[in-house]
Amino acid sequence: MWKKDEPEKVSPEPRPASPAPPRSRVEESRKPASPVEQATIGRSIRIQGDVSGDEDLLIQGTIEGNVTLGDHAVTVGPDGDVRAHIRARIVTVLGQVQGDLTADEQVILEASSRVQGDISAPRVVLQDGARFRGRIDMGDADGGIAAPGRDKGEGKARTPSTISSNGDADGERGKDATGVTGTTDQATSATRSPAKTGA
Repeated sequence: MWKKDEPEKVSPEPRPASPAPPRSRVEESRKPASPVEQATIGRSIRIQGDVSGDEDLLIQGTIEGNVTLGDHAVTVGPDGDVRAHIRARIVTVLGQVQGDLTADEQVILEASSRVQGDISAPRVVLQDGARFRGRIDMGDADGGIAAPGRDKGEGKARTPSTISSNGDADGERGKDATGVTGTTDQATSATRSPAKTGA
């Protein structure tokens, strides 16, 4: 009545033949990805002197001096007040800066920014509403873009210009506090409103 059956032989499920991943890859995949390290200078912090480091920096406080972060990014937050020259890979400004900005990749002036100083970077972004007074250099004298009609014998002329928020351009520096004031070293184009005659 009760028969003892031999246990059924269970064959393992076929698995695709693939080599096992190296152990280091497995260990790496288990580690959580670390966020980009960023130091923060808080709103209540005031630094008088030079700041340098090897990580990204967010400035919400006040710095008077120089900020040098070579291969990293510097962000001046909305509450940041910097009276310094800033040199970094990327410089982003949302607050206030009085000093020159030099970046290896780009400088970004957000709409809330107020900058007084020169900018030197291969790429510059000025958001609508940003306030800037200074010069912008996007190339060097030998490798940069030459202005049209410039001969080898001619000197390098600089033309001061102010472009206000209404699109008018004139030669007077600093006329409109909300406008962009700068010196043009390269060929540029701007839309100018025709002068109105008669009233």
